[in-house]
Amino acid sequence: MVVLYYVVTAYMSLKKETSKLKSSISRVLSISASDPATEFLVHSLEEKIKDLNKKMDIEKRKRKNIYSILNNISEAIMLVFYNESSDRLILDYANKGAQNLFITSDFLGKTLSEILEDHTLIDLILKSYRKNENLKEEIIIYSPKKSFFNCEIKKVTLDTEHEQNYRIVILRDITKEKELDLMRREFLTVMSHELKTPLTAIHGYAETLLMSDENMSPQAIRFLRIIEDESSRLTRLINDLQDISRLERKDYEYHFKELNISNLIKKVYMIFESLVKDMDVKLYLDIEKELIITGDEDRLMQVAYNILDNAVKFTYIKENGPKEIFIRLYSGKEDEIIFEVEDTGIGIPERERNKIFNLFYRVDKSRSRQIPGTGIGLYIVKQILEKHRAYIEVDSEEQQGTLIKIIFKGRSLNETSRHNS
Repeated sequence: MVVLYYVVTAYMSLKKETSKLKSSISRVLSISASDPATEFLVHSLEEKIKDLNKKMDIEKRKRKNIYSILNNISEAIMLVFYNESSDRLILDYANKGAQNLFITSDFLGKTLSEILEDHTLIDLILKSYRKNENLKEEIIIYSPKKSFFNCEIKKVTLDTEHEQNYRIVILRDITKEKELDLMRREFLTVMSHELKTPLTAIHGYAETLLMSDENMSPQAIRFLRIIEDESSRLTRLINDLQDISRLERKDYEYHFKELNISNLIKKVYMIFESLVKDMDVKLYLDIEKELIITGDEDRLMQVAYNILDNAVKFTYIKENGPKEIFIRLYSGKEDEIIFEVEDTGIGIPERERNKIFNLFYRVDKSRSRQIPGTGIGLYIVKQILEKHRAYIEVDSEEQQGTLIKIIFKGRSLNETSRHNS
């Protein structure tokens, strides 16, 4: 982008130098040949012409090298400006990547509607002019074939005669990434569906044998309990994979309604209160009553459960120090409602904090090998919270603990009553 700006401004600078030279020549022609100043001025012009020719040769080589670089960049790059008198977008430059999208090889100086068959990009550039701002969106272009692009449009004012307001357009083809993502989703859907039925049968038979009155050796009972536990773990994993497939679908329907999040958090707390009794982990609950938000109750239960589950696991494995988890729910500024889970666990290294919401990512695999998990839970949390337009923040220090903060938009039950009345 900077390179394009340099190319255009360098060209405009040369035009200005040429204009000055023409002005100087006109002055020479207006001076008498017998005037002593003429010889001096002619000599000065000759030197200036030599100097200008050198500059032009240097600039030509630079432009040639720059154009060569731009043409070998995989991204499509265009420089366009809006002509107000004709109400058209005019193309001023395009590298080879951009030319592949055109329907004609004769494109310079033409309007975008003349060289692009698909008008999706044109509409986006016009939107940038209407809003007078930079834009970054994912778009689909159907010519010459259906392709997905990350499109970035940046405004730039170049030093031209008319101070034209240009737009630099950069298109990165993400079609292969989209196809791979589709394959991944299809694989997860098929695999989870195919595995669930046999796992249910394995778990069911193991459970039946353990409940039977037949005399079995302690070793057989131990093996059956392992089968039961491991099949349960695999079933939970498959359920998570199915959740991912459902949540990533654009047509997945959330059931939004007004709900008392204070009661929801209390339910999750009660589940974990019984789970940690034998784990030497203490839970502390501090919530404001009757806080109301709009959301999908089942999915928000899943969010609270996954976050608290992580806190318990990474606090339990800490060798020294207190093992405590603090659960808070309170109203913040304006209409914010804040849910916090703070633990005294092993913490998250700073270099890994921005990765913990990635699919299948686990913090420091060598350190967390003893902890059951697949790196799916927090990814699901992120997907759900994005649909609820909630923000999540992470603050952590190694061997000191982690604070997870989720910020919802909501109100108290008293405010709800006043609003409805």
